Amino acid sequence: MDSRHQRGGRTGVGMFAGFLTGFFWFFLSFAAMFNGVFFFLLLLPPAYALSGALLVWLFRLPPIHAAFSLVGSVLPWVAWLWPATISSSGWLKSLVWPALLVTAFGMSLLGAQLVAARRRRKTAQADPTPA
Repeated sequence: MDSRHQRGGRTGVGMFAGFLTGFFWFFLSFAAMFNGVFFFLLLLPPAYALSGALLVWLFRLPPIHAAFSLVGSVLPWVAWLWPATISSSGWLKSLVWPALLVTAFGMSLLGAQLVAARRRRKTAQADPTPA
């Protein structure tokens, strides 16, 4: 396993950037849902995937760290919104918040893993082992 992500200050900066980016994307989705702009919600999964890919590419974070940093800021809000909306919207409609969280995590992990796999493939091709 590549341990370069454990050195330097880029890891902390990358985690913080992921935290802020996830915070931004979540509040855009929050605003879109409460203002009725549901088309914007279709743009958020690709945004999370792109954000996860950029965190791995720019800061060399492991894919799981990139995905957790993007949804880490969302967890307290979903823990509050989900039970709060059950009484007003019902069980089925309130499940949109956990579904948004799971979708954001999955898409950010997917984008991050695609970039990490490409990086591993490029380093394997560029650095052949002598026979």
